[in-house]
Amino acid sequence: MERKRRWFCFFMVLPAILFTVVLGLIPMFTSLGWSFLEYDLMRVQEHGTPFVGLENYRTVLNDGRFLRSISNTFVMTGLVVVVAIALGLVLAHVMKAEYRGRAIVRVLICAPWFVPPVVAAAIWAWLLNADRSPINSALMDAGIIESNIRFLTDSSTWGPFSIPLLSVTAVRIWNGLPFIVIFILAGMQSIPRDLYEAVDVDGGNLWSKFRHVTLPLLRPILGVLIMLLLITGIGHFEINYIMTGGGPQDMTNVMAVYSYLQAFNFFRFDLASAAGGLILLITAAICFFYIRTQLRNEDR
Repeated sequence: MERKRRWFCFFMVLPAILFTVVLGLIPMFTSLGWSFLEYDLMRVQEHGTPFVGLENYRTVLNDGRFLRSISNTFVMTGLVVVVAIALGLVLAHVMKAEYRGRAIVRVLICAPWFVPPVVAAAIWAWLLNADRSPINSALMDAGIIESNIRFLTDSSTWGPFSIPLLSVTAVRIWNGLPFIVIFILAGMQSIPRDLYEAVDVDGGNLWSKFRHVTLPLLRPILGVLIMLLLITGIGHFEINYIMTGGGPQDMTNVMAVYSYLQAFNFFRFDLASAAGGLILLITAAICFFYIRTQLRNEDR
């Protein structure tokens, strides 16, 4: 009976395993293999795909555009993690509180979750278009600005920051915020009410409840969220590519967009694979340190 049960469980997860292997592992290892070859699609018939070792990685790491994409990736990912977690904590409290119209507020907060990232990026690219932006029109009608803001094309910078980078980052935060809010809300609802009542007895206020009860008990959940946001942020592609294509002047170019452009604009599958390999290495390092930290905490 136990053997039949095990076989049944195996066949239930077999489709997922096959999908993971065919659509995930095989392409990943194939791409890693290409990163050690000279795979220029324009020259492959003449020169083939000779083995070049780590030469593609050296070329990529010496490319100023890729170094800029690394900086942009970490800046945007850092902003997404900090701002999204902060907003998630606030909105989770809003969703948890009891008041009239709470259902409507919950729907509005979760609305971005119903919009696929590709569709969201296309909509926001139109909303932030310098010449046709309804946001610019509203700001000008209110007397806040005198000329159109070039949300996606302004080339002025302040260190690593620019208006296009901040605009794209804001869209990424907007699109991923519902997932974070639901995650945090689930954790908050698992906190016993007795702990909050104890703070009330001691004369504590809302800040005391958040600092001494909510935040400490949410640390495991926030740790998982931060890890997921870092991993997805390092490999993020669609919103950056659809809204700006990495421009202007590589201000919103991230590692995944750089890899895509190398493969399908310049037909350098070797350099694209090398960039993808570096993305995999960074995300693997994040997972390693997270798992190591968790194991250390369990041993204490």
